[in-house]
Amino acid sequence: MLIAFLLLSWSYLDPTEMALKYNYVTKTVDPEIVIQPGLKFVCPWNSLIRYPKTIQTMTYDESHRDLLDGRTRDGLPLTLGLSFQYRLLADPPESLFHLYKTFENNIGDYIRVYQLVGMHIITELATNFTAYKFFNEKQAIAYEMQNALDNYFRRNLFATVESLQINEDDLPTAFTDSVLQAANSKQNITQMTKAREAKKVEFQTMVNIARAQANVTIAKAHGQKHRILQNGHADRAVIKAYVEAETQAYDEIHKTMELEGDALIKYIWYDTLGGGGVSSSDTSGSDVQMMVGVDPAAYITQVQSS
Repeated sequence: MLIAFLLLSWSYLDPTEMALKYNYVTKTVDPEIVIQPGLKFVCPWNSLIRYPKTIQTMTYDESHRDLLDGRTRDGLPLTLGLSFQYRLLADPPESLFHLYKTFENNIGDYIRVYQLVGMHIITELATNFTAYKFFNEKQAIAYEMQNALDNYFRRNLFATVESLQINEDDLPTAFTDSVLQAANSKQNITQMTKAREAKKVEFQTMVNIARAQANVTIAKAHGQKHRILQNGHADRAVIKAYVEAETQAYDEIHKTMELEGDALIKYIWYDTLGGGGVSSSDTSGSDVQMMVGVDPAAYITQVQSS
């Protein structure tokens, strides 16, 4: 008997568990929570009501036949499949005892309460968001739902909600098709806008190149103009110097040889011919022969015999 008494007086608590001590004789629960794991002396008339310390998952999906039916803010029907992770509060220590007193007609009844409350809060929150936001900003909606659940669970259900994931959000096919078409159109608009901007850059580049080439052409023309002007000035100076020298020379001849009028003009003409190296001509009629180096006054007119 003593051995049986001793064996029934001990119970083991896992590291992932916390517990409340239940007395079979008085039908009462000790409000002090048992947290430390290991072998516990509880007496034969007591037992441990175990609760998980670890994060638990509540799932609404097709396999559990509890997908959430609701409506979006703009009135479209919405079928939601999601899951959220919760953890029972162990601090303050009386939280677990209050959970037991509030919900536990049978051990584990609190899970069904969590499921129903979560279902109600989520379907009510779904009406705050448009169908378009469900389609494009699912993560932001999940974050807001998680915050709302966490606030309610902390205040009323002695638990925290650590995270929430939207796994399925079925909207009407017509809406989904319209959104996809709008997304494709938006993508096309974006592509065309980028192509337009690229063309703007290309055309601006061409304008810049044309301006640069125009500047090069203008600079080249200015250079050519200056070159022509310089050559003209040089030619003018050469001609002027030559004419002045010729004028001075003929003036000297005029004074020295006392040539005037037609005689001076003929002298200048023959002198010019002599400087050009004029040879005999084969033309009919009178010919004029000039030898280079011969005094222009000494010219010979040959009349060919007929």
